[in-house]
Amino acid sequence: MEASPPFFTVRVPLRDGITLAADVFTPDRDVARPLVLEVTPYGRGPDGMNFRNEAAFWLSRGYAVAVADCRGKGDSQGEFEAFVHERADCFDVIEWLAEQPFCGGGIGMRGSSYTGTNPWCAALDRPAHLKVISPSASTANIRDEITWFGGIFMFEHSLTWGSRSREGHPVLPPDLDWDALLAHRPMITVDEYLLGKASPGFRQMAAYSRGDGAVHPQAFAATDHASIDVPSLALTGWQDGCLAGTLAHFQGMRLHSVARDTQYLVVGPWDHIGAPDGGHDYLTGQAVSPLGDLAIPAHGFVAAREMICTFFDQHLKGGPTFRAPGARLFITGSNRWFEAEDYPPPAADQRALYLHSGGQANGLRGDGTLAWAVPAHETADEFVHDPLLPVPSRLPDATGKMRSLREWPRDLAPLLDRTDVLVYVSSPLFTDLSVVGNVVLHLVAASDALDADFFCRLEDVAPDGRGMRLGSHGAARRRLRARGGPSAEESYVPGVAVALMLDLGGIGHTFMAGHRLRLSVCSSAYPEAFPNPGTGEPVTTSTAEPRVARQRVFHDGARPSWLELPVVSLPPTEA
Repeated sequence: MEASPPFFTVRVPLRDGITLAADVFTPDRDVARPLVLEVTPYGRGPDGMNFRNEAAFWLSRGYAVAVADCRGKGDSQGEFEAFVHERADCFDVIEWLAEQPFCGGGIGMRGSSYTGTNPWCAALDRPAHLKVISPSASTANIRDEITWFGGIFMFEHSLTWGSRSREGHPVLPPDLDWDALLAHRPMITVDEYLLGKASPGFRQMAAYSRGDGAVHPQAFAATDHASIDVPSLALTGWQDGCLAGTLAHFQGMRLHSVARDTQYLVVGPWDHIGAPDGGHDYLTGQAVSPLGDLAIPAHGFVAAREMICTFFDQHLKGGPTFRAPGARLFITGSNRWFEAEDYPPPAADQRALYLHSGGQANGLRGDGTLAWAVPAHETADEFVHDPLLPVPSRLPDATGKMRSLREWPRDLAPLLDRTDVLVYVSSPLFTDLSVVGNVVLHLVAASDALDADFFCRLEDVAPDGRGMRLGSHGAARRRLRARGGPSAEESYVPGVAVALMLDLGGIGHTFMAGHRLRLSVCSSAYPEAFPNPGTGEPVTTSTAEPRVARQRVFHDGARPSWLELPVVSLPPTEA
């Protein structure tokens, strides 16, 4: 980790009279240099999650650097509301910095996660001095991708992230007893139970579920990408929880922006912390490997800072043209890079892998299978969901510490030997099967409750029996009442079979010959999501006792359930 060079602090005035605090790194405050900017809710200081550790790198290459606290965070004034004020605030910060004597030649924005989404917010109003962005691990719709994924409230993330301090630090104890929270009603007041007061961030995220008058955050649509004309170079990973948003921005810009030919995407075998620095922890510079059960080879890492600097040099200094394919994707399993101009690759062949069983697919010893053949007359699978005995979304790591499955490729076998989990396994593959794009489970399901949730996970199972979870979330999910989409909640009639789409998101992976695919289906993933009580009431505010529900999954000729796989033929490797 590089030592931080000297800096000075400025107060940036915004259009509504609020001021933001920013640290500026430059060898001479009276000499104009192109500037790299990050606007963060995690604290701009040396103990915050920010890119100030890169200041020496950028200064050595002729840039100034500024790291600013978001409104309502750190030393900045105002009240913080996630992704509500960033569009106007970032615009004002850019244009004010551009007028200062230490800034000249334009501004580029660098960031990851929340700070990687800020460049997109800033670009919406086309600030004159924003010339280039590197918006890694970003979100395009915080509600649908992060807080209400599949119409289901992301309880663990919303509580931990939403309750961060003004300085951006976690406030919940790392050894929190999540099981003790299962009986708490209503769930929305769990913040008061834990902290002794309401957490505005947590409450705000819970309110995103429906149009109840709450302020909703920025959600990017085609018209937004059509209005943005800034070049971008984004990095993400197949295990990054913000993969979906990063892909959505790239796709939106390639389809709708006049700057489509200056959009670049790199997707590696990385998680959220490693994505913005090519697989290295961006705070320490150390390679993040192995990642759970995924061993990342040396060629699976990239020199991200050097790549981004070359890109910025072109657009801020008139340097040589940055040359790269539109999308550069590392395919796990076969462990190779794949290049394409667009994502997903247009040549992908959508194939259906069907669920089968004799009606006894429960657990690892059940009779569930996956096959290319269309089902005919088959008995539906059933399981009993008890909201007070949910399927966990955490497993112990090598040290025994419990860890969330989100962004952690692990063998899920310890979670699957339960009667409330359905398991479907393919035969060993005769040839390699490469999948690049969104994998979707089309599930026909029913419940005897007024509402229910369905989750699924996909694994690659090696010949020795070890599995490895794929995808950028702990599980794909869909609520029965949100079967038409998060914004189209509708009532459910118990016992009626309905079609659900559970989006596993972007996956770039080769199932090698001899390996098998394993799909698991259940109705809970706790504490990632708070268990659905089955009463038909909103999960966040329900005070009723939860009820045990009987769930059914259909896979017959009239009601097939299947995995939609975007299969590609990878070009032969060089000898």
